[in-house]
Amino acid sequence: MNPLLIGCLLLFCHGDDPAPVVKPAPLVPLWEQQRGIPPIRWVGDRIAEARQEAQDRRVPILLWVLRDGDPASEAWGNQRLIDPEFISTLEKETVPAIVWLESKEGTRHGEEQVRDSEESPPRIRCPFLRGCRCQQHIGSEKLLEGIELPELLPAALVLGPDGKLSALPEKVPFQGTESLIHALAEHRKGPRSTRLNLEFIEIRLERAVSNFAIREMKNGAAELSEIERQLHRFGPRIRQRWLEACQPYLAYGNQMLRQAKKMRSSDPVRRLLMLKRIVQDLGGLPPGKKARLLIEQASSN
Repeated sequence: MNPLLIGCLLLFCHGDDPAPVVKPAPLVPLWEQQRGIPPIRWVGDRIAEARQEAQDRRVPILLWVLRDGDPASEAWGNQRLIDPEFISTLEKETVPAIVWLESKEGTRHGEEQVRDSEESPPRIRCPFLRGCRCQQHIGSEKLLEGIELPELLPAALVLGPDGKLSALPEKVPFQGTESLIHALAEHRKGPRSTRLNLEFIEIRLERAVSNFAIREMKNGAAELSEIERQLHRFGPRIRQRWLEACQPYLAYGNQMLRQAKKMRSSDPVRRLLMLKRIVQDLGGLPPGKKARLLIEQASSN
C-alpha cells in the first residue's frame, strides 16, 4: 500500500486528543439535604451598615473568631452553624459577624462547588459557613484591626457603641444557647428589636409617608400610632424617621383644630363634625387625641 495513504489513514483514525472528562460538582451531603442549613445574614464587609443596624435594634455586633486547622474551631462550626436554634438566637439578639482566620502556618481553606440536586447547577460556597461564600467571613477581618486575639478559640467578641471590642467569657462559645443569651444581656440596656421587627418598622414608615401623599390619612395615622408603641425598642434614627413622617399629619390635624376653634361660637354643629373627622383620620396622633377630648367636653356641657 502506498506509504502516503497509510499515513493519512493512521492520522484519520487517531483524530484529536479526547477532551478531558469534567466531573460534575458533588451533591451536598444527604444529611444536609434532609436537615437543611439555617440561613443567616453575616456582616461580611458591610461594617458601616452593621453598626447602623446595631444602633437601630439596640443590640451589639457579635463577632465570632475561629481559625483554620484548629480542631475546636472546626468542631464548633460543624455543630453550631447548622443548629437552627443557635442561628435564630444570633439573628434575634445580635448583628452577627464571623471571622475564620488562616491557620498558624498561613494556609486558608478554599471555596467549594456543590449541587443541591442532580438537576441543579453548581454553586460556590464556604465549606464551613455553607450557606454563603467565604467573603462573608473574610470581609469582617477588618473588625480585628489593632485587636489582640484571644488564645483560646473559638472566641466571641462584642462590639459596643463606642467601637471597642470586648470578649465574652471563654466558656460561652462552648456552652448552650441560654448561656449566650445571658451573657449578651449584660451588654444590652433595655428592650431590643429583631431584624424582622426592624424590617416591619421600615415598611410601616414607608406606608405612612405614601398614605399621606394619596390622602389616606386614617391608614397612615394608624401606621404611625403602631410604630409609636414600639419605639422604645429602637434607636434614635428610627425615632427621628417617625417624627419626620408624623410632621405632615400633625400639620394637617392642627390646621383643622384651628378651624374648628373658630367655629366654636358661630357654628357648633359644623365644629363637632370637624372634630369627629379629625378623630376619624388621626385618632392615635396628638390632634386626634385633642379632638376626642374636645368632643367629650362639649358633650358634658
